[in-house]
Amino acid sequence: MSTSVRIYLALLLAVVVGWLWLRGPAIAGLGRDIHWAGLLGMTVLYLCSHVLRMLRLVVLTLDERSKAFALVSAHTLTAFPSSFLPFKLGEIFRLAAFFRVFESRQKGLAVWLAERFGDVLVITAFILGLYLLNIDVPPAMRTVFVLFVLASGTALLGLFAIAKVFVYLNRHLVLTSLTPRGLVLLRTSHRLRGLELAIHKSLEGRFSGFLLLSVLVWSFEIMALSLFINQLAIGEPDFAALFASGLLASLPGGGSNSFGIYQSLALVALTIVFLLTRWLATCLKIVRI
Repeated sequence: MSTSVRIYLALLLAVVVGWLWLRGPAIAGLGRDIHWAGLLGMTVLYLCSHVLRMLRLVVLTLDERSKAFALVSAHTLTAFPSSFLPFKLGEIFRLAAFFRVFESRQKGLAVWLAERFGDVLVITAFILGLYLLNIDVPPAMRTVFVLFVLASGTALLGLFAIAKVFVYLNRHLVLTSLTPRGLVLLRTSHRLRGLELAIHKSLEGRFSGFLLLSVLVWSFEIMALSLFINQLAIGEPDFAALFASGLLASLPGGGSNSFGIYQSLALVALTIVFLLTRWLATCLKIVRI
């Protein structure tokens, strides 16, 4: 284990302990508002969604099986601290962890993009289903729907369109261009082509399984939210509004509301279990780290 990893694990443990200390009263209040059996059920459902996320990562890296455990470790060890970073900066933190796992940054970026695409696709389908069922959709969720469709559509079509156009551009540059600008364009097109191939390898022969896992991930998260609403016995809860609030929260696990606290509690449990497992595996020399 490298020194940087040891330092990170020590800092992660400190963050977990600090969060439990600061959030102790709120966790106790959550236990008073919600029956402990219900809290346990919600936590288990939410943890199942993260276990499925890990399986999805394994599916995406079957072409490099030796990296599967490291990739799952990166997910587990960044899930909780990433939730504290505002404005979705946690995704940058997560991407940096993926870069550390793979020798090629293109592969790390490809896995991250594929994972995000699966989430966007399922969430978009879910919001579209609300429209089709004539369920009142909050303005915030309508904004998310439009942004997701535009962003995912533009990014996907743009990536493959540019990659195909660069095939012809490469021929022109190789045959006619001798300028520094032409060399930069040639390198850029080569990297884009490499990213396209990396995404294709990550999903080749596995797209249906990847899509199924993405659906299950969000199904468990939605079931956890449904159980939360039921346990609080909110008069007539606006499920769509609550789902939009959870989706748009900059701190998905560290919000001031009870739902955010329980999500953080689940991530804390996941982090502690993984740290203990890693420590025991190291002590018993079951795996080489």
